[in-house]
Amino acid sequence: MNLPAYIFELPTILEINLVMTLIFFTLALLLISLILYLRVHKNIQNRRKEKLDILLIDFINNYLFNEDFNKSTEIEVFKTKHLKTPLDNQIATHQILVFAENLKGESSAVIKEIFHGFGLYQILISDLKKKAWYKQAKALYVSYQLDLEIPIPLVDSLINAKNNDLRQQAFLYFLHRSTDKPLEFLDKVKTPLTLWQQIHIENGLKSFEGETPDFSRWLYHEITTVVMFCMKMVAEYNQYQHIPILLQFLNHENHEIRQQAIISLRKMEVPKMMSILIENFPEESIQIKQEILITIGEIGTEEHLKSVAPFIQQEESILKVEYLKMVRYFNPNTFKKHKGDFENIIHDKYV
Repeated sequence: MNLPAYIFELPTILEINLVMTLIFFTLALLLISLILYLRVHKNIQNRRKEKLDILLIDFINNYLFNEDFNKSTEIEVFKTKHLKTPLDNQIATHQILVFAENLKGESSAVIKEIFHGFGLYQILISDLKKKAWYKQAKALYVSYQLDLEIPIPLVDSLINAKNNDLRQQAFLYFLHRSTDKPLEFLDKVKTPLTLWQQIHIENGLKSFEGETPDFSRWLYHEITTVVMFCMKMVAEYNQYQHIPILLQFLNHENHEIRQQAIISLRKMEVPKMMSILIENFPEESIQIKQEILITIGEIGTEEHLKSVAPFIQQEESILKVEYLKMVRYFNPNTFKKHKGDFENIIHDKYV
């Protein structure tokens, strides 16, 4: 930087301040210029999107309902004239998804025809082969929303992807596309299911029109979360024939599986579980003890509560709260008499 000679005659501290001021001023000017550029660029994109949306809506309506519309010619003209950039293709895909959501039957098939005619299917397959997970996830989402058939090996390779959202979209593709085996992809799962993935799979099953899968197929899966999810589904879909397996899981070495077995059996109201729970209570963790107390309140008896009372410690506040709820439920008079005095209730009633 060439500075006037008189600047070098200033005290050192003033020289430093002046130079720093010039640097910060330049950076500020560059930042303002960048913000203005991004704003103008975004406004141009928004105007482009609004214009293309209108053109797409008009084109799709003509394609669907205008019998005099020359489909093969017009679709090539539109593609060449208006779909020139990746952004244009994204806008077209979005608009097609909007139409697909509101159209069924023959019209839905025509929407897929437009998608192919615009060359968007080739772009979708290309995105699936890329390394960017968000492009792969979007491609899978579009595929099952439009009921598109894509090479299974491409989807199989994403079942155990590192990114949770990408794995979820792979699961949903198989679930939505399946006609008889919606959960067959679980055989290939080698990564724990997240809570959100389980929720989305469960919601997807609710809209599945085929026969409900037999969830016992995965009760011995190597991944704990898969086992837990299927245990939930056994209870959700009342597959009572699998109760013996869940009863065995009350003594499973895995803490989470034991806990989920209690929850599922409780939902199915299986009284046979009570003797096992009472026997296991002293050695269980606080979390499972709490589940056992809840179970006693829902399908157990006061005798069951008496059996576990000596194994609840004064310092276990969570269990104390749950226990006192049960005492109030089974014997309101005792609860009122001691007004929540934990030690007195145990001593007077169960010792």
